[in-house]
Amino acid sequence: MTEIILNAVSFLLTILLAFFLKKMGVLRQTDGERVSKIIISATLPATIIVGINGFKITSTVLVLMSLGLIFNVFLIFMGYLLGKNKSTIERGFYMFNIGGYNLGNFAIPFVSGLFPQVIPFIAMFDIGNSFMVAGTTQAIVETASHQKKHGFDLRDPLRILLKSPPFIVYLFMFILALLKIKIPTVYLMPFSFVSKANSFLSLFMIGLFMQITFKKDGLAILGRVLAYRYLLATFLVGLVYFIFPFEHQIKLVLMLILYTPISFLTTIQATQFGVDEGQAGFASSLSMFISLTLMSAIVLLI
Repeated sequence: MTEIILNAVSFLLTILLAFFLKKMGVLRQTDGERVSKIIISATLPATIIVGINGFKITSTVLVLMSLGLIFNVFLIFMGYLLGKNKSTIERGFYMFNIGGYNLGNFAIPFVSGLFPQVIPFIAMFDIGNSFMVAGTTQAIVETASHQKKHGFDLRDPLRILLKSPPFIVYLFMFILALLKIKIPTVYLMPFSFVSKANSFLSLFMIGLFMQITFKKDGLAILGRVLAYRYLLATFLVGLVYFIFPFEHQIKLVLMLILYTPISFLTTIQATQFGVDEGQAGFASSLSMFISLTLMSAIVLLI
């Protein structure tokens, strides 16, 4: 229990450290973009390689990949229903922020120090999740709102994903797993060294991007969106725990995933759609603290 609490506190302190350094003028939000490039190009791919190496492909793994898509589609649909009688922008805010999971920069760092053996399961779920947050969610929201700024083209999210180093590594390691090829441990040493920086840099980046700027008249909408997001997450957690026929470890992974924060990509897409930038950024930032609390509670209880 002490280890779990200290892990959560370390998460929080790292995020707050970056946020206060930004507020003091030592760092700027643009530095977060530089840190993000290091994570995407180096530390996260290295973490994925180390975490997935030697992983065996089973039917459960394929189910997890499918659930990455299914859960996102379900939550987007619920966002549409809950915002059906709202304005176009508010309904879009619901749809973008009720679904979408921040796995690479939050879930993987969270489990790295506690349960590194579950990283492959998170990675498999993230393949389906990435396809949604890379552009498919945006296409669905625009189509439902009759605002086809980009239009739906299956090639768009695929182009984005195939330019993403973490996703390329996902596919590469997935192919190795299919071929039952395991990289010898001695060759993993450089990747292991680089991967050790991933958790700190990911959390530090979150702190640099964190926003606490919002319009007072938008607080009620923000509160409803976050309430719906986590109530629906709790509903899905209940299904996973009581209904899904998975082993305990897989259930734990799914429950943690379902409580992860709003994806950075859907936050960006929401602002492109017309949602106030401060409101979208604050929703994403606040979801970090809610998710950290709930994920820690899941580990403590389950």
